[in-house]
Amino acid sequence: MPSRLARVAVAATALTLAATAPASAARQTECGARTGHAVSAQDATWLQTGIQGDRFEITGGTAAQSKGATAQMKAFGARLVRDHAKSLSDAVHAARRFDVDVPKTPSPSEEWELRTVGLFTGTAFDRSYADLEVQDHIQDIQETRDEIRDGCNATVRGLARDDLPVLRQHLAIARQLKASGT
Repeated sequence: MPSRLARVAVAATALTLAATAPASAARQTECGARTGHAVSAQDATWLQTGIQGDRFEITGGTAAQSKGATAQMKAFGARLVRDHAKSLSDAVHAARRFDVDVPKTPSPSEEWELRTVGLFTGTAFDRSYADLEVQDHIQDIQETRDEIRDGCNATVRGLARDDLPVLRQHLAIARQLKASGT
């Protein structure tokens, strides 16, 4: 029979290994446990919030094109509409393929944000909208990174990988607009 010290050492080693197991191993275990399911809860949630977010960006980008005070804001609005229309199309296609509900509108909080920003005109609109877009894209980037790291479905994770550089570009533009005080 092993000594008490040997048993403690084995237990400590086992705990250390369990505590330092990579997140990908945990994801593989969770994904492997979902045999027979096309997407995990993480994948479905990312698709749904992404679809809502794309609808938010298209609505907001359209408003920026019509209400923006500067050519830069109007161009940013057009870019958001173009890029998020493609992302929306891809996400809706994947959601339908994997039998995930497709939201028809932005989330209630996103609708409220759009209504609030829409109360402004001219440079006040530009400042408010640029700030909203900075905050929104920071959140979008984090959620997308989480999907890339934790998602189970290769197709959905691929969409997230495709979206990430576009979201980073949008964040950079929004930060420039915010810094310029437009």
